[in-house]
Amino acid sequence: MSTSQNQAEKVGGHLDTRSTLQPLLENHKPAVAENVTVATYHGWSAERRARFTLQRTDRIAAGIVIKTPSLDELDKEVRRAEIFARRDVGRAGVVVNGRPGTGKTTAALHAMAGAFRRHALRYPNWKRDEHIPVVYIEVPPGSTARGVMGRFLRFLEVPFIEKMTLEERTQLVTKQLQRAHTSLVVIDEMQNLARVSNGTFESAQAIKNLMNSLKAVPLYVGFNLDRIFSHDDIGAQFASRSTMVSLERMHFRTYAGRRDWKALVRAFETQFGLFSHPTGTLDPHAEYLWRRTSGSIGALSRLLTVAALELVEAAPADQIITVSHLETIKLDLATERLYDMMVNPPKKARRAA
Repeated sequence: MSTSQNQAEKVGGHLDTRSTLQPLLENHKPAVAENVTVATYHGWSAERRARFTLQRTDRIAAGIVIKTPSLDELDKEVRRAEIFARRDVGRAGVVVNGRPGTGKTTAALHAMAGAFRRHALRYPNWKRDEHIPVVYIEVPPGSTARGVMGRFLRFLEVPFIEKMTLEERTQLVTKQLQRAHTSLVVIDEMQNLARVSNGTFESAQAIKNLMNSLKAVPLYVGFNLDRIFSHDDIGAQFASRSTMVSLERMHFRTYAGRRDWKALVRAFETQFGLFSHPTGTLDPHAEYLWRRTSGSIGALSRLLTVAALELVEAAPADQIITVSHLETIKLDLATERLYDMMVNPPKKARRAA
Protein backbone atom coordinates (compact mmCIF):
# COMPACT_ATOMS: atom_id res chain seq x y z
CA MET A 1 0.00 0.00 0.00
CA SER A 2 1.39 3.40 -0.99
CA THR A 3 1.79 6.40 1.29
CA SER A 4 -1.06 8.12 -0.51
CA GLN A 5 -3.36 5.16 0.03
CA ASN A 6 -2.52 5.11 3.74
CA GLN A 7 -3.42 8.79 3.97
CA ALA A 8 -6.65 8.14 2.13
CA GLU A 9 -7.70 5.69 4.80
CA LYS A 10 -6.91 8.25 7.48
CA VAL A 11 -8.74 11.21 5.94
CA GLY A 12 -11.28 9.61 3.64
CA GLY A 13 -14.95 8.89 4.10
CA HIS A 14 -17.00 5.83 3.18
CA LEU A 15 -17.49 6.56 -0.54
CA ASP A 16 -14.28 8.26 -1.57
CA THR A 17 -12.24 5.36 -2.95
CA ARG A 18 -12.91 3.66 -6.25
CA SER A 19 -12.54 0.16 -4.80
CA THR A 20 -15.30 0.95 -2.27
CA LEU A 21 -17.72 2.96 -4.39
CA GLN A 22 -17.67 1.07 -7.68
CA PRO A 23 -18.82 -2.33 -6.31
CA LEU A 24 -21.46 -0.54 -4.25
CA LEU A 25 -22.90 1.10 -7.35
CA GLU A 26 -22.50 -1.97 -9.52
CA ASN A 27 -24.54 -4.07 -7.09
CA HIS A 28 -27.02 -1.34 -6.20
CA LYS A 29 -30.59 -2.59 -6.46
CA PRO A 30 -33.78 -1.21 -4.91
CA ALA A 31 -34.80 -3.33 -1.94
CA VAL A 32 -38.19 -5.02 -2.17
CA ALA A 33 -40.11 -6.14 0.91
CA GLU A 34 -40.60 -9.89 1.23
CA ASN A 35 -44.17 -10.93 0.39
CA VAL A 36 -44.75 -13.59 3.04
CA THR A 37 -47.99 -14.25 4.93
CA VAL A 38 -48.17 -15.20 8.59
CA ALA A 39 -49.60 -18.60 7.63
CA THR A 40 -46.67 -19.28 5.31
CA TYR A 41 -44.21 -18.16 7.99
CA HIS A 42 -45.70 -20.50 10.61
CA GLY A 43 -45.54 -23.37 8.13
CA TRP A 44 -41.77 -23.08 7.80
CA SER A 45 -39.20 -24.91 9.88
CA ALA A 46 -37.46 -23.04 12.68
CA GLU A 47 -34.29 -22.90 10.59
CA ARG A 48 -36.04 -21.36 7.62
CA ARG A 49 -37.82 -18.81 9.81
CA ALA A 50 -34.44 -17.82 11.26
CA ARG A 51 -32.98 -17.40 7.76
CA PHE A 52 -35.96 -15.29 6.72
CA THR A 53 -35.60 -13.05 9.79
CA LEU A 54 -31.91 -12.57 9.06
CA GLN A 55 -32.65 -11.77 5.41
CA ARG A 56 -35.25 -9.19 6.39
CA THR A 57 -32.94 -7.69 9.02
CA ASP A 58 -30.13 -7.30 6.47
CA ARG A 59 -32.45 -5.65 3.96
CA ILE A 60 -33.84 -3.12 6.42
CA ALA A 61 -30.45 -2.39 7.98
CA ALA A 62 -28.89 -1.79 4.55
CA GLY A 63 -31.06 1.30 4.23
CA ILE A 64 -34.41 1.91 2.57
CA VAL A 65 -34.50 4.70 0.01
CA ILE A 66 -37.90 6.25 -0.61
CA LYS A 67 -38.42 8.12 -3.87
CA THR A 68 -39.43 11.66 -2.89
CA PRO A 69 -40.29 14.57 -5.21
CA SER A 70 -36.78 15.92 -4.56
CA LEU A 71 -35.17 12.68 -5.74
CA ASP A 72 -37.37 12.71 -8.84
CA GLU A 73 -36.27 16.29 -9.51
CA LEU A 74 -32.63 15.34 -9.05
CA ASP A 75 -33.01 12.45 -11.50
CA LYS A 76 -34.47 14.81 -14.05
CA GLU A 77 -31.75 17.45 -13.69
CA VAL A 78 -28.87 14.95 -13.87
CA ARG A 79 -30.36 13.35 -16.98
CA ARG A 80 -30.75 16.77 -18.59
CA ALA A 81 -27.14 17.61 -17.79
CA GLU A 82 -26.05 14.27 -19.32
CA ILE A 83 -27.65 15.26 -22.62
CA PHE A 84 -25.21 18.16 -22.97
CA ALA A 85 -22.21 16.52 -21.32
CA ARG A 86 -20.61 15.43 -24.59
CA ARG A 87 -20.61 18.94 -26.02
CA ASP A 88 -17.40 20.92 -26.26
CA VAL A 89 -19.21 23.98 -24.89
CA GLY A 90 -22.48 24.64 -23.09
CA ARG A 91 -22.14 21.79 -20.57
CA ALA A 92 -24.03 22.04 -17.28
CA GLY A 93 -23.76 20.82 -13.70
CA VAL A 94 -26.20 20.14 -10.88
CA VAL A 95 -26.13 21.45 -7.32
CA VAL A 96 -27.68 19.54 -4.40
CA ASN A 97 -28.22 22.03 -1.60
CA GLY A 98 -29.65 21.26 1.81
CA ARG A 99 -29.13 21.61 5.53
CA PRO A 100 -27.84 18.69 7.60
CA GLY A 101 -30.50 16.03 8.01
CA THR A 102 -32.23 16.66 4.68
CA GLY A 103 -30.84 13.57 2.95
CA LYS A 104 -27.99 14.94 0.83
CA THR A 105 -25.88 11.79 1.08
CA THR A 106 -28.86 9.60 0.17
CA ALA A 107 -29.66 11.88 -2.76
CA ALA A 108 -26.04 11.82 -3.97
CA LEU A 109 -25.89 8.02 -3.75
CA HIS A 110 -29.19 7.79 -5.64
CA ALA A 111 -27.84 10.04 -8.39
CA MET A 112 -24.60 8.07 -8.57
CA ALA A 113 -26.43 4.75 -8.88
CA GLY A 114 -28.56 6.10 -11.71
CA ALA A 115 -25.59 7.58 -13.57
CA PHE A 116 -23.63 4.35 -13.14
CA ARG A 117 -26.50 2.28 -14.51
CA ARG A 118 -26.89 4.52 -17.57
CA HIS A 119 -23.14 4.47 -18.22
CA ALA A 120 -23.12 0.67 -18.15
CA LEU A 121 -25.98 0.59 -20.67
CA ARG A 122 -24.18 3.06 -22.95
CA TYR A 123 -20.87 1.21 -22.70
CA PRO A 124 -21.52 -2.55 -22.28
CA ASN A 125 -17.76 -3.22 -22.21
CA TRP A 126 -17.04 -0.50 -19.66
CA LYS A 127 -15.28 -2.85 -17.27
CA ARG A 128 -13.04 -4.40 -19.92
CA ASP A 129 -12.18 -0.90 -21.16
CA GLU A 130 -11.39 0.19 -17.59
CA HIS A 131 -13.99 2.93 -17.40
CA ILE A 132 -14.64 4.66 -14.10
CA PRO A 133 -18.29 5.73 -14.54
CA VAL A 134 -18.63 7.71 -11.29
CA VAL A 135 -16.06 9.59 -9.21
CA TYR A 136 -16.69 10.93 -5.69
CA ILE A 137 -14.58 13.20 -3.49
CA GLU A 138 -15.12 15.43 -0.47
CA VAL A 139 -13.67 18.94 -0.25
CA PRO A 140 -11.64 19.01 2.97
CA PRO A 141 -11.90 21.87 5.49
CA GLY A 142 -9.15 24.44 4.97
CA SER A 143 -9.08 23.33 1.38
CA THR A 144 -6.15 23.91 -0.96
CA ALA A 145 -6.21 23.20 -4.67
CA ARG A 146 -3.37 20.70 -4.29
CA GLY A 147 -5.37 18.96 -1.56
CA VAL A 148 -8.48 18.75 -3.75
CA MET A 149 -6.50 17.23 -6.61
CA GLY A 150 -4.94 14.85 -4.10
CA ARG A 151 -8.43 13.71 -3.12
CA PHE A 152 -9.13 12.85 -6.76
CA LEU A 153 -5.91 10.88 -7.04
CA ARG A 154 -6.64 9.01 -3.82
CA PHE A 155 -10.12 8.11 -5.08
CA LEU A 156 -8.59 6.81 -8.30
CA GLU A 157 -5.98 4.96 -6.23
CA VAL A 158 -3.23 6.45 -8.37
CA PRO A 159 0.14 6.64 -6.56
CA PHE A 160 1.62 10.12 -6.54
CA ILE A 161 4.40 12.05 -4.90
CA GLU A 162 3.32 14.52 -2.22
CA LYS A 163 5.68 17.13 -3.63
CA MET A 164 3.86 17.21 -6.98
CA THR A 165 2.77 20.72 -7.94
CA LEU A 166 -0.87 21.72 -8.49
CA GLU A 167 -0.32 21.75 -12.24
CA GLU A 168 1.21 18.27 -12.20
CA ARG A 169 -1.61 16.89 -10.04
CA THR A 170 -4.28 18.51 -12.21
CA GLN A 171 -2.75 17.15 -15.40
CA LEU A 172 -2.61 13.65 -13.90
CA VAL A 173 -6.22 13.79 -12.67
CA THR A 174 -7.46 15.16 -16.01
CA LYS A 175 -5.62 12.46 -17.95
CA GLN A 176 -6.97 9.69 -15.72
CA LEU A 177 -10.59 10.86 -15.87
CA GLN A 178 -10.53 11.44 -19.63
CA ARG A 179 -9.12 7.96 -20.14
CA ALA A 180 -11.76 6.53 -17.80
CA HIS A 181 -14.67 8.13 -19.73
CA THR A 182 -16.16 9.24 -16.41
CA SER A 183 -19.83 10.26 -16.67
CA LEU A 184 -20.48 11.81 -13.24
CA VAL A 185 -18.13 13.61 -10.86
CA VAL A 186 -19.60 14.16 -7.38
CA ILE A 187 -17.91 16.82 -5.25
CA ASP A 188 -19.30 16.76 -1.71
CA GLU A 189 -18.86 19.19 1.20
CA MET A 190 -18.71 22.13 -1.19
CA GLN A 191 -19.58 24.47 1.68
CA ASN A 192 -15.93 24.15 2.71
CA LEU A 193 -15.18 26.59 -0.11
CA ALA A 194 -17.31 29.26 1.58
CA ARG A 195 -14.52 30.75 3.65
CA VAL A 196 -12.91 33.46 1.55
CA SER A 197 -9.17 32.82 1.34
CA ASN A 198 -6.50 32.31 -1.27
CA GLY A 199 -6.71 28.55 -0.69
CA THR A 200 -10.46 28.21 -1.19
CA PHE A 201 -10.44 30.57 -4.18
CA GLU A 202 -7.68 28.50 -5.76
CA SER A 203 -9.58 25.28 -4.98
CA ALA A 204 -12.76 26.56 -6.60
CA GLN A 205 -10.80 27.68 -9.64
CA ALA A 206 -9.09 24.27 -9.87
CA ILE A 207 -12.43 22.44 -9.71
CA LYS A 208 -13.88 24.69 -12.41
CA ASN A 209 -10.87 24.21 -14.67
CA LEU A 210 -10.94 20.45 -14.19
CA MET A 211 -14.62 20.16 -15.07
CA ASN A 212 -14.04 22.33 -18.16
CA SER A 213 -11.61 19.64 -19.34
CA LEU A 214 -14.01 16.71 -18.83
CA LYS A 215 -17.11 15.62 -20.68
CA ALA A 216 -18.75 14.59 -17.44
CA VAL A 217 -21.58 15.98 -15.31
CA PRO A 218 -20.41 17.68 -12.12
CA LEU A 219 -22.69 17.19 -9.11
CA TYR A 220 -21.90 19.65 -6.32
CA VAL A 221 -23.26 18.72 -2.88
CA GLY A 222 -23.34 20.78 0.32
CA PHE A 223 -25.30 23.32 2.36
CA ASN A 224 -25.72 27.08 1.95
CA LEU A 225 -24.60 26.62 -1.65
CA ASP A 226 -27.30 29.02 -2.83
CA ARG A 227 -25.34 31.78 -1.08
CA ILE A 228 -21.85 30.45 -1.75
CA PHE A 229 -22.49 30.21 -5.48
CA SER A 230 -23.36 33.88 -5.76
CA HIS A 231 -21.03 35.92 -3.58
CA ASP A 232 -17.98 36.22 -5.85
CA ASP A 233 -16.85 35.80 -9.44
CA ILE A 234 -15.99 32.12 -9.07
CA GLY A 235 -19.28 31.37 -7.30
CA ALA A 236 -21.19 33.20 -10.01
CA GLN A 237 -19.47 31.08 -12.65
CA PHE A 238 -20.55 27.88 -10.89
CA ALA A 239 -24.09 29.26 -10.60
CA SER A 240 -24.30 30.23 -14.26
CA ARG A 241 -23.45 26.67 -15.29
CA SER A 242 -25.57 24.71 -12.83
CA THR A 243 -29.16 23.98 -11.90
CA MET A 244 -30.03 23.58 -8.23
CA VAL A 245 -32.07 20.96 -6.41
CA SER A 246 -32.88 22.08 -2.88
CA LEU A 247 -33.50 19.52 -0.15
CA GLU A 248 -35.55 20.83 2.73
CA ARG A 249 -37.18 19.52 5.86
CA MET A 250 -40.76 18.56 5.10
CA HIS A 251 -43.65 20.70 6.29
CA PHE A 252 -46.88 19.76 8.04
CA ARG A 253 -48.78 23.03 8.21
CA THR A 254 -50.38 22.84 4.76
CA TYR A 255 -52.59 20.24 3.15
CA ALA A 256 -49.90 19.42 0.59
CA GLY A 257 -47.28 19.16 3.31
CA ARG A 258 -49.39 16.78 5.41
CA ARG A 259 -50.21 14.70 2.33
CA ASP A 260 -46.56 14.34 1.31
CA TRP A 261 -45.44 13.55 4.86
CA LYS A 262 -48.09 10.84 5.31
CA ALA A 263 -47.13 9.36 1.94
CA LEU A 264 -43.51 9.23 3.07
CA VAL A 265 -44.40 7.47 6.33
CA ARG A 266 -46.57 4.99 4.43
CA ALA A 267 -43.74 4.26 2.01
CA PHE A 268 -41.52 3.26 4.92
CA GLU A 269 -44.28 1.08 6.39
CA THR A 270 -44.67 -0.74 3.09
CA GLN A 271 -40.95 -1.46 2.82
CA PHE A 272 -40.52 -2.80 6.35
CA GLY A 273 -42.93 -5.69 5.77
CA LEU A 274 -43.74 -6.23 9.44
CA PHE A 275 -46.39 -8.93 9.87
CA SER A 276 -48.82 -7.01 12.10
CA HIS A 277 -48.13 -3.52 10.79
CA PRO A 278 -50.25 -2.86 7.69
CA THR A 279 -49.53 0.29 5.70
CA GLY A 280 -51.39 3.22 7.23
CA THR A 281 -50.99 2.09 10.83
CA LEU A 282 -49.03 5.26 11.64
CA ASP A 283 -51.45 7.64 9.88
CA PRO A 284 -52.99 8.80 13.19
CA HIS A 285 -49.49 9.56 14.47
CA ALA A 286 -48.21 11.45 11.42
CA GLU A 287 -48.05 14.78 13.26
CA TYR A 288 -46.19 13.20 16.19
CA LEU A 289 -43.64 11.75 13.76
CA TRP A 290 -43.21 15.13 12.12
CA ARG A 291 -42.72 16.87 15.47
CA ARG A 292 -40.41 14.15 16.71
CA THR A 293 -38.15 14.42 13.64
CA SER A 294 -38.67 18.13 12.85
CA GLY A 295 -39.61 17.05 9.34
CA SER A 296 -36.18 15.52 8.65
CA ILE A 297 -36.32 12.57 6.27
CA GLY A 298 -33.04 11.27 7.64
CA ALA A 299 -34.31 11.38 11.23
CA LEU A 300 -37.60 9.73 10.24
CA SER A 301 -35.68 6.97 8.45
CA ARG A 302 -33.53 6.32 11.51
CA LEU A 303 -36.48 6.40 13.91
CA LEU A 304 -38.65 3.96 11.96
CA THR A 305 -35.76 1.74 10.85
CA VAL A 306 -34.52 1.21 14.40
CA ALA A 307 -38.06 0.41 15.50
CA ALA A 308 -38.53 -2.09 12.67
CA LEU A 309 -35.19 -3.79 13.34
CA GLU A 310 -36.10 -4.22 16.99
CA LEU A 311 -39.35 -5.93 15.98
CA VAL A 312 -38.32 -8.34 13.21
CA GLU A 313 -37.36 -11.06 15.69
CA ALA A 314 -40.56 -10.69 17.71
CA ALA A 315 -43.55 -12.98 17.31
CA PRO A 316 -45.57 -12.01 14.19
CA ALA A 317 -48.48 -10.74 16.33
CA ASP A 318 -46.14 -8.29 18.09
CA GLN A 319 -44.58 -6.81 14.95
CA ILE A 320 -46.27 -3.41 15.07
CA ILE A 321 -44.62 -0.02 15.59
CA THR A 322 -46.20 2.00 18.40
CA VAL A 323 -45.61 5.50 19.69
CA SER A 324 -44.56 4.14 23.08
CA HIS A 325 -41.85 2.12 21.32
CA LEU A 326 -40.74 5.12 19.26
CA GLU A 327 -40.39 7.20 22.42
CA THR A 328 -37.64 4.87 23.64
CA ILE A 329 -35.45 5.47 20.55
CA LYS A 330 -32.91 8.26 20.62
CA LEU A 331 -32.20 10.35 17.54
CA ASP A 332 -29.25 12.61 16.78
CA LEU A 333 -28.57 15.35 19.29
CA ALA A 334 -29.67 18.20 17.01
CA THR A 335 -33.05 16.59 16.29
CA GLU A 336 -33.61 15.74 19.95
CA ARG A 337 -32.92 19.36 20.91
CA LEU A 338 -35.43 20.64 18.36
CA TYR A 339 -38.04 18.20 19.62
CA ASP A 340 -37.41 19.18 23.23
CA MET A 341 -37.80 22.86 22.34
CA MET A 342 -41.08 22.07 20.61
CA VAL A 343 -42.44 20.04 23.52
CA ASN A 344 -41.01 22.31 26.24
CA PRO A 345 -40.76 25.81 24.75
CA PRO A 346 -38.98 28.54 26.77
CA LYS A 347 -41.17 30.36 29.30
CA LYS A 348 -41.22 33.59 27.30
CA ALA A 349 -42.43 31.72 24.24
CA ARG A 350 -45.14 30.00 26.29
CA ARG A 351 -46.35 33.33 27.68
CA ALA A 352 -46.43 34.84 24.19
CA ALA A 353 -48.44 31.89 22.95
